[in-house]
Amino acid sequence: MSVILLGLGRYVEEIVEVVSAISDVVLVERDEARLRAFLEKAPVANLRALPGSATDVGLWKEVDLEAAEAVISFLSVEATLDVARLLRKALGYRGKIVHVSKARPDPQAVRELDLEVVSIPEVLGAILRNLLQGQGIVRYPVGIGLRKGEVVEVLITESSPAVYARLRELRQPGARVALVYREGSPILPRADFRVQPGDRLLVVGDPRGVEIFVGAVIRGEPTFPRRFGSVGALCRAEDEEALYLKERLKVRDWVEACEDPKGVAEVGVFLARDRDWVRRAFQEGYPFPSFHLRGTHPYRSILVSANTEALSPLLASAMDLARIFGSEVYVLFVSRVEAFMPPEEKELLENLKLLVERARKTSGLEVHLIRKEGNPVRETLKLLKGKFNLLALGYTPGRRTAFFRPYVPQLLAQASPVSTLLVPEVNLER
Repeated sequence: MSVILLGLGRYVEEIVEVVSAISDVVLVERDEARLRAFLEKAPVANLRALPGSATDVGLWKEVDLEAAEAVISFLSVEATLDVARLLRKALGYRGKIVHVSKARPDPQAVRELDLEVVSIPEVLGAILRNLLQGQGIVRYPVGIGLRKGEVVEVLITESSPAVYARLRELRQPGARVALVYREGSPILPRADFRVQPGDRLLVVGDPRGVEIFVGAVIRGEPTFPRRFGSVGALCRAEDEEALYLKERLKVRDWVEACEDPKGVAEVGVFLARDRDWVRRAFQEGYPFPSFHLRGTHPYRSILVSANTEALSPLLASAMDLARIFGSEVYVLFVSRVEAFMPPEEKELLENLKLLVERARKTSGLEVHLIRKEGNPVRETLKLLKGKFNLLALGYTPGRRTAFFRPYVPQLLAQASPVSTLLVPEVNLER
């Protein structure tokens, strides 16, 4: 088997050294003097030199095309396309044809002639991007996919905001973790997979979504409310508190939506002042967060109720808000008397302790855990009479309180004396 190289380009000497170690090499060059000089400088035992033009049909009669694994061209774009047409259409060559160039050929011609293109600027750009931007933590692949940032490898360090988080806490539209490399082994992760220092995450998706994901896990950049959607909706909320939120929350656009915010495409957050919107949020099951304004901004202290089944998106959103508003976060867990705590409550309490410790260590945020015993609604409302400016609650869309089945998040949202954020548990892989 052999590899045919066309033209003595800038990198041919290095290419010959690499290829000749694994295959015979046929080198085609029309400048005989240049070809002799190259052979004297770099003698290779399994190298055959053919002087002549690669666009000459007669030259190819001297080559065993059936034994050729690949033809690699260092010629101009125009010459390479001429050679590719000759090989494909006149000589019936079905092997790989590779063009190494500073410029990319016409995409249609590339498809028609089944041509592989190696762009030196693209390769160098990816390498420099890894060295300058990635700094060993983020790696952009070469020669894979569209090469527009839709595939990235991220190294999780001890100081990463994502360390020890579950993948469901990191998820967002437009990006997902396809593979995790841990201690030399690949892992297909599930949503409850917990990230550890030293893990390398292979992230794929829309380039913008991947960029946001990388910023969040490497630098702790907030993704709220972008992980839910790109549009902000509001209903007659044009006072100081609404302006405070609109100036700080990054959305593409703000729209008025007093009829049905669910009917607005790509809603990421909703602002409302009328308390009836609390009931509607639970009854209609909004798949996006909603702020219910009570005029208690700025949000210097945020109280997060951990008494919810929708804890993962709630905690992720609360940490983002702490970064956006410069707030302190207090995570409140109201449990039964310790002697009567069931195993699941004890496990949740231990996980909350780990969360608080991790947040302090990796983000520098002021995060505190408060544990109370008794009725979750009563104990939470007692605390809200103190220094808190915002109550953050998680809920499952469609679930609401009933006489014999009280739902703590809805009861708290209806009775809260401070501004309240409702964060739904939804599937963000859409």
